[in-house]
Amino acid sequence: MNGNPKVVSLLRGKSKPAEGTAQLVETLRLQVVEALRERLNIMFDGADDLLFEFAERATNNQDRRLFFDTMRAVRLDRKNMTTRFCDNYSKGFDAAFPATGSREADGELSLQKNEAVELDIAVSNMAAKADGLYKTTLWDIGGRVKTLVENHHAPMSIDALAPLTICRAFRSAAETLNVGSDVELVVFKLFDRLVISELADLYFKALNFLKQQGVQSAHPGHAPNARPGGTLRGDMPTGEATATHAPRGFSDSPQFGLTAAQPDFRAPAGLAASMMTSPTLDPQSLASLQRLGATPPDAAAYSNASLAADLAAASQGLTILGWTPRQTAAYVQRASLVGHMFNDILADPNLPSPLRLQFDGLRLSTMKVALKDVAFISDPDHPVRGLINELATMASTARTGGPEHQSRIAELVSQIQRQFDIAAESLRKPPPEIELIATDQAERFIEEQMAQTATRRQAIVAKVRRIIAGELHLRTSGTTISDEVRPLLNSLWAPMMAMHLLHHGPESAEWKQGFAELDQIVAMLDPARDDQRSEALRRELRAELATAFKAVGLAEGRINDALNGFEAALGKLIHPGQPPADPTTDATPPPVLHAATAADATENVTELLEQLVQPGAWFLVHDHDRNEGRWMKAVAYYAGLDCAAFAEFDGSNTLLLKSRMLLDDLLVRRTVPIDLDPAARAALDRYLARAA
Repeated sequence: MNGNPKVVSLLRGKSKPAEGTAQLVETLRLQVVEALRERLNIMFDGADDLLFEFAERATNNQDRRLFFDTMRAVRLDRKNMTTRFCDNYSKGFDAAFPATGSREADGELSLQKNEAVELDIAVSNMAAKADGLYKTTLWDIGGRVKTLVENHHAPMSIDALAPLTICRAFRSAAETLNVGSDVELVVFKLFDRLVISELADLYFKALNFLKQQGVQSAHPGHAPNARPGGTLRGDMPTGEATATHAPRGFSDSPQFGLTAAQPDFRAPAGLAASMMTSPTLDPQSLASLQRLGATPPDAAAYSNASLAADLAAASQGLTILGWTPRQTAAYVQRASLVGHMFNDILADPNLPSPLRLQFDGLRLSTMKVALKDVAFISDPDHPVRGLINELATMASTARTGGPEHQSRIAELVSQIQRQFDIAAESLRKPPPEIELIATDQAERFIEEQMAQTATRRQAIVAKVRRIIAGELHLRTSGTTISDEVRPLLNSLWAPMMAMHLLHHGPESAEWKQGFAELDQIVAMLDPARDDQRSEALRRELRAELATAFKAVGLAEGRINDALNGFEAALGKLIHPGQPPADPTTDATPPPVLHAATAADATENVTELLEQLVQPGAWFLVHDHDRNEGRWMKAVAYYAGLDCAAFAEFDGSNTLLLKSRMLLDDLLVRRTVPIDLDPAARAALDRYLARAA
């Protein structure tokens, strides 16, 4: 057959995957199948209790009999269903086996019976529900699977991890029951409740596995509801990825590329279990709710004070009128996790006191969101959850911008709180079948918040470094800085100023004194200013610097070494005889951050707006139609349309402003940017100074 020139192999031109890619896919498939098997076993273990609960609530004997028939069928065929489900899903995972039910497998076209249509609808509804619950995570997983399939020829379906593939595999497995469609629909309800609604952990681990293997997403831009620069973006080197060892699993796999290891955050042992199995509120959250609940309630309405009092009482084991034990436990679980989240935010020592009070006031508003929508706990990309973490990051760096900056952030927090606040009346009576939080789900929430806390710390450090680097470059520009002087500036003065900025702010005496000392250092290094290098002045400055550095805890040995180097550099200026330092090599190089933002009298307005209107940046924007200021996020600056777009925190109510109108508003302070980086702030200040 191969010798016949007219016979063309269908496999010709199809590239084989690298060994590392094949190992990665096989590991992923085995891990996903095992996770689904565990989830299915949990479903079967809990089926009796849930079906018995359904039967008790049934209003007629026919429905009651249906639930008991389902219970019997599931008990008898549990093993066969599990085996067939895993086999079908494994086939659906493979590109060569489309994930379809057996009723569609025979090649004949025929009209489906009404029962089959109902089952199809049930499968579609379950898949659509999962698509909505895990939208962002699935988007990211899909992009990475697409990279594996299209770029690395991975032997898997591009829809291998799609909810529809899982649901179709279960539909085929349910056919082993050999029962009527009404019983199958009840089984689907079990699967929906105990598997589909609990896939967050599986998808979280699968995504983390792909990230750790260095698989990059093929999707351009950012995931739905995700902020630019968020945690769902991964990096991977171009070209075919290879591995030297077989990946071991979701959580402990070696790197499958050149990406850096991800930080490992673990919830304290037993914390989540104790919070979920015996839900109660921590002392800070309880005290906060009791303060709100102490406000005299409005007899005509169920107010925030009423809800706060009920939550506080429920957490102490008291019975709340209209709440069953399950509803009470679910509400206290969610409130407890939100309380833990806010305790972490409020524990940040860099959070200014006025903003600390405001964030404590956000606690109940955020609890209400979690009570209304369990996705706040289960989905790390929930818009309100992301917003709270974003506001916390801005607030933790607020002290670096001074009192005016803190006031703007405080106003922003108040405005945003009003936008997402939920009426307490809508939460007065919890739904009867409200979802309880599992221990692993609570652990994941705590670990994700630990990661957010670390991200906030990194953001503070990065911002302070940028500010100090910019100030140091500006004030030493044109001055020759020799190798003997650099340790004094980089290893002593800069860390000291970072601590002053974090602890005291830019309006403090410590901050201003630090710049006065830097000006003295620069003056002494000026060859033309011999009057600044007298022995008395040098002795006085050395003593002053040593005291200042010791006061912030810098090592005495390092202080003496750096000051001795500074003295040596001054000695060369006082007793010239050695060749002068070459300014082209010894001058302190400007930080990369400022390389593109040097002062330019003819600075292009388009470049200025591109710097200012960064996607995700907050502005107090003047809305000319309403004649009022609105807190909005920048969407983009469109140079071709000569306009900038802004939107509410959730992406709604877009506002377009022409460039000239925006610049005029910036000039008269009707529109105010929040939390600009130093480069953008310097560019705006230059524009405002020229325009004035």
